[in-house]
Parts: sequence; structure tokens; C-alpha cells
Amino acid sequence: MSYARILLPMDGSEHARLALRHAVNLARCGGRGHVVLMHSFGEIPALIGGEAREELVRECTREAEALLAEPRALLAELGVSTSVRIVDGAPGRAVVRVCDEEGCDTIVMGSRGLGELGGMIMGSVTHQVLQLSKVPVLVVR
Repeated sequence: MSYARILLPMDGSEHARLALRHAVNLARCGGRGHVVLMHSFGEIPALIGGEAREELVRECTREAEALLAEPRALLAELGVSTSVRIVDGAPGRAVVRVCDEEGCDTIVMGSRGLGELGGMIMGSVTHQVLQLSKVPVLVVR
């Protein structure tokens, strides 16, 4: 099996950085794998509207771009084809949605992220992705 399009959700956690190494290796297995780096900045409460909402989205997008800059540069340096998606929404559902939209055949993600439930055996986002995904998920710890 070749891994043509690999979705790599990044949240800045150590587990996400470890997942990056595995995504690179999978992309190289087939010789022409493409990695879709993604970050979901969560749901913006409906109470925030208008210009305040737009400014919050811009700020979250800037922070996400900064967070993805290092892994994006590393992938480019290693010659791995890459694209970036920054989205809003609940992270678990956002991962599955982007996977579907991008036509990814694999998701590689850390077992735990930076969420409040970091002390659990498996993070709630990872658990949700495992439940909802239609493609194989490689969980890295």
C-alpha cells in the first residue's frame, strides 16, 4: 500500500512532533507521498460576531501559521510535497472533515495533544478521530 496523501494534524505538542517523523517516513515509502499539515484552532463561540469574530479568526490563523512554520520548513527541506490547512471547528471533527475534503488516505497523529485531558491514556481528539475516520489512523506516542 502506498501512502499518497497523509493528513498530519499539528497542535505543537511533543506527540505531534513525533508524528511528523512518521509522516515523513510514510510519505517517502511510496516515493511521492504528499503531507497535508493541518491545525484546527477550535470553535469560536457564536456570541462573538462581526469585526471581533473576524479579528479573532485572523489572530488564530496567524498563530496557526507560526505553529506550522517549523514542520512545513522541515518537510520542504526533506523534499516532501506539502500543503497547509488551517480551519476552525472542534478539532476531532475538523481532522476528519479535512481528511475527507483533501482526499487523504491516511491520518498520522499524536496520541495526546495540548488539550486539558492530556493526562489521559489517549487524548479525546485522537479518540474521536479513531471513531469517526474512514481511513487508517496511525497514532504515535
